[in-house]
Amino acid sequence: MKKIALTLIMVIPFMVSCVDENKNESNSEVKNEMNISLDFIDKWNQLELAHTDDKYGEWGGDSDVILVYSDGKKTYADYSKYLGSYEPPMPPKKNEKPKKWYEYKMLELKIDSIELNNVEIDLIEKAIVELVKKKINNRSSFSHAGIVNRVISSDSSFIIKDYPSNDWVTFKKLKKKLTEK
Repeated sequence: MKKIALTLIMVIPFMVSCVDENKNESNSEVKNEMNISLDFIDKWNQLELAHTDDKYGEWGGDSDVILVYSDGKKTYADYSKYLGSYEPPMPPKKNEKPKKWYEYKMLELKIDSIELNNVEIDLIEKAIVELVKKKINNRSSFSHAGIVNRVISSDSSFIIKDYPSNDWVTFKKLKKKLTEK
């Protein structure tokens, strides 16, 4: 009996320390997973986060676009909301400079040059991680209608597009913070 008690006294602290180490490793993995950086955003490279709902079925819907950029010292964002329609977009005018696909929609709201603080930059990083997880776990097959969520860098070296997607919670939080400034 003394041998069993002595063995337990020696083994239990070792087992507890192993459990603590595994717990710390999994916590550090979660922290590392969320530890991304927007350092690639500079004077020449911007990041566009966009969400288009499915308000009009196969014609798409309203689009919220957040453009993140930097002047080399501070990070800024522009927010735009474009309205969808059942009508097809107007064709480009002759000799008109090409536009992005959503710029052919009617612009409802535009807020330029919102200086971002650390909380908003953190929300952008979390929104990217959330969209990556959505894309990886999306088992949906191709569809003619649905929500489209995407993140694209202006140099096209970073593209995440999830379609058909669903609610992008962190993007909505970011949009709310930017529109309340």
